[in-house]
Amino acid sequence: MSSLVKNVIVFGATGQIGKLLLKELVSSNLNPTAVVRSTEQEKTISNISSQITSVHLTLDNASVKDIAKVIEGHDAVVFTAGSGGKNLLQVDLDGAVKTFEAARIASVRRLVLISALHADDREYFAKSPLRNYYIAKHFADRILMNEFQNDLDFTILKPSSLTNNEGTGKIRIIGPNEGLDSSIDRVDVARVIVQTLNNTKTFGKSYNIIQGDLDIRDPTIF
Repeated sequence: MSSLVKNVIVFGATGQIGKLLLKELVSSNLNPTAVVRSTEQEKTISNISSQITSVHLTLDNASVKDIAKVIEGHDAVVFTAGSGGKNLLQVDLDGAVKTFEAARIASVRRLVLISALHADDREYFAKSPLRNYYIAKHFADRILMNEFQNDLDFTILKPSSLTNNEGTGKIRIIGPNEGLDSSIDRVDVARVIVQTLNNTKTFGKSYNIIQGDLDIRDPTIF
């Protein structure tokens, strides 16, 4: 990989994608920092690898300045935090937007946001049982694209239904109204994040991703 990005801070590090991402970052010789809420979570992170640094922050209660302080000194931000539907406004929406603002203050331009399949399409998620989740993702994505296009080199990844298989290492990028019954393994989402970090072709772009037949390691798929 290019040396452009070396030090990566991960919001949502203790989530299912987050923990897999930390492993992928370490195996790619990158230096991950995990944002944790408690000492117990820090212990969980230390069991993954001694090469991971942890910082304590409660995203929903933290100020933008607090978040900027933990982002400072990193080369990239990955936001894969979520409240599991319990605190959508404060974590999934405002927590994301505060992180965008904090990255701008900290002058860390590279940011990867994990969203949800077709989160830009209200018709797609209007009848979903996860509608409120989708609404939070929809507006976080929209704010990032509309208000930070000049300040952040962002990539939005919108995976389909998430599964916990071993991963295939292959994906497909789809357009509107495609992949409605599709899925993707969480570990492959983590791998895509790592592969996009230094891929300038993905800057300012949003991708719907599902399991497919294209090698994640091939930079030309984006």
